[in-house]
Amino acid sequence: MTTVLFPRERSPIGPMTNWAVCDIFTKRARESGLPLDGVSSYALRHSFAMRLLGRGVGVKTIGDLLGHRSLESTCVYLRIETGMLRAVALPVPSGIAR
Repeated sequence: MTTVLFPRERSPIGPMTNWAVCDIFTKRARESGLPLDGVSSYALRHSFAMRLLGRGVGVKTIGDLLGHRSLESTCVYLRIETGMLRAVALPVPSGIAR
């Protein structure tokens, strides 16, 4: 499987493999000198997807940008945080036991 960096277009140097993206990310993280132990390219993709979701971008569009073929693959990156759920939750009507 290749990672899509340019949706629906080929990269000037051809498609990049998942391993190439991981290697580049790891190398750049190490060179940055920042304490990034345990951070991975998966975390980068998850952050990207969550920021798009938080800005109102649709799940289908996020999936296209991540290069996914199925909605299930995209949902792995879109773990909803408790704060986001509270923001959209309906209030509990009065008189209903909690």
